[in-house]
This record gives sequence, structure tokens and C-alpha cells, in this order.
Amino acid sequence: MRKLVLILLITLNYSCEPRITNDPETLEKVFAMSSFDIEIKSYGCFHGSEEKFSVNKKNDGFLLKSKRTNKSHLVLKSKMDSLKGFLKDRIGKETSGGCTLSEYLRIGTVLNSIDYEHRHCSGIEATIINDLLNYRELIYEEETEK
Repeated sequence: MRKLVLILLITLNYSCEPRITNDPETLEKVFAMSSFDIEIKSYGCFHGSEEKFSVNKKNDGFLLKSKRTNKSHLVLKSKMDSLKGFLKDRIGKETSGGCTLSEYLRIGTVLNSIDYEHRHCSGIEATIINDLLNYRELIYEEETEK
């Protein structure tokens, strides 16, 4: 009985983790979905943040919504295509370097996900991802609201 419970717990734990497959086929599947999630984790010497967004496909783009602030905006299809192209060349490849900044990006659902992690010194890749999604606008509270 204990073995059965242990096997069930291990199976349940494994089934709750996103299944990440970093290949071009999964990348295409993820971006073809009508809805998926984007998780962004950013860490440095003096900061750390984790953000989650839901993405829903619309006729003229993708609606990106922060799960923390509930703010949303439309990301044009051309920007999402650019993000897909950006990731296509980079997923599944190791990044090296001794830099202290890192950013992790997971896109997809529990059943189909891709992820990308990079360590950088300049912050250029994090800026590229924000420029494509403009997600910082959704996570920062307006100063005038206080």
C-alpha cells in the first residue's frame, strides 16, 4: 500500500510540472495555441522578480495579461512572430558566461512548453524580450495611483 501511495505521489508531482521540450515542433505548437502562459524570472545581484502572464490569441494579435496586476494589452502578431524567431535560434542551447544577471522564460501550457534561459552582462536580451512583449508596462504600478 505504501508503494502504491508513493508511486501515486510521484506521478502526481511529475504531472503538475510543465513538460518542457525545446525543439522547433513544440515551439510551433505553443505559438499556434489559442491560449498559453508566459513565465519570466529575472535575477541579478540586487534584484529578483518572477512574473506570470496569460496570453490569449485575438484576431489582430495576442492579449497579454499580468496575473499579478490584472493589467493587459494587445501584442501585435508581428511582435509575437519576432519573439518566436528570436527563440527558435536559441532554445535548447547552453549559454555560458560569468555574468551575474540571468533571465528565464517559459512559454506554453503544462502539457507543451518551451523554455529559454540566458546569462548576460549587458541586459540586451532582457530588453529585447520586453520590447517585443512590453511586459514591464503591465507589472509596474502607476505612481499616480498611490
